[in-house]
Amino acid sequence: MFRFVLAVLAMTVATPAFAAANLKVAFSAPAGLRVYQNGTYTATVSNNGNKAASAVSVQIQLPKTATSPQVYVLGTLGAKSNNCTLVGTKLSCTIGTLAKGASSSVFFNLAIPYATVPAVLTTTASTTSVENTLTDNSIAHTASLATVPVTIAANDAAVNDHCTGQGLTSFFECTLFPSSISSHDTTFNTGGTISFVNAPGYTGTWSQPSPDRLVFQYFDNGALAASFDGRGVNANCFEGKTTFPGSAYVSMYEVCF
Repeated sequence: MFRFVLAVLAMTVATPAFAAANLKVAFSAPAGLRVYQNGTYTATVSNNGNKAASAVSVQIQLPKTATSPQVYVLGTLGAKSNNCTLVGTKLSCTIGTLAKGASSSVFFNLAIPYATVPAVLTTTASTTSVENTLTDNSIAHTASLATVPVTIAANDAAVNDHCTGQGLTSFFECTLFPSSISSHDTTFNTGGTISFVNAPGYTGTWSQPSPDRLVFQYFDNGALAASFDGRGVNANCFEGKTTFPGSAYVSMYEVCF
C-alpha cells in the first residue's frame, strides 16, 4: 500500500501543466508631453503560454468626455495601426493567431487636452483559446501631461469663452458643441483686480499661485458669484473649471490674453 501511494505521488509531480495560452499586455507612452500635444502610444500583447493563442484582439479604452447623452474620445485621435478601428471611444485591434513566445504591437497617435480628472487609457487583450491566467490581460495607464507657463502682462485684456453643464471636466468638451459656447471680456489689472466690459456691478480678483496656474473669483455686488481654477495650455491661454456657490452646474473656461 505504501509503495502504491508513492507511485501515485510521483506521477502527480511529473505531470506537466496543461497546454494553454497566456496573454500579457504592455503599454508605452511618450515622455514629456504637454496638454494638446500629439504623442504616439503603443500597446504590445505577448503570448507567454505554451500553446498558440487564436483570434487575439486588443481593446484600448481611450479617455472619455463627460458629455451626455453622447460620449466622445477626450482628445484628438490621429494615425493608428491599420488593424485598429475606432468603435465609440475604444480602439478595437485585430491581432489574429499569436504563437507561443510571440508578441505583436499596435500604435495610435493621440493629443489629450487639459482636464480636471486624470486621463486614463486601459488596454485589454483577449483570445478564444484557453489561458492559464487572466491576471495580466489588462493594464491601465494614466497620462502624465505638462501644462504651460503663461505670463499675464499689466492690465492685460482677456477673452473668456465658456460652456456650462453638470460633470464637465475639460474645455475640449465645449468645443464639440460650438453653439454652447458663450463669451465675455475682462481686464486683469495690476494689483490683482478684474474689470468687466459692459457688466456693471461685477468685480473680480485674480492671482497666479504658479506660472502655469491662474485662479480668479467673480463677485456680483460684493457677493461671490464664481470661482475659477485653471492651467496654462499654450503661451496665451488657460483652461479650467468655474464653480458657482450652491450650484451643481460648472462652467469650463478658456481664458486667453
